[in-house]
Amino acid sequence: MGEEIYEVFARKRRGGTLRHIGCVDAPGEELARVYAWSTYDEEKWFEMCVVPRRAVIPVNRSEGPWADNLPAGGRR
Repeated sequence: MGEEIYEVFARKRRGGTLRHIGCVDAPGEELARVYAWSTYDEEKWFEMCVVPRRAVIPVNRSEGPWADNLPAGGRR
């Protein structure tokens, strides 16, 4: 089973801004949660989420980490 890249988002307090804090490589959702929590535990987070990178839909970029989600030609 191969690993997948998961983007990690977190907020410090209820109602706070959910912000991107990094990414982890994991073979599935459960380990992505564990890896994210143990990797980014330097803060006391109110909430943390992981999202498979393949689920992120770029809106106005044709390069960068999410560009490989775009079909050939760079547009949906």
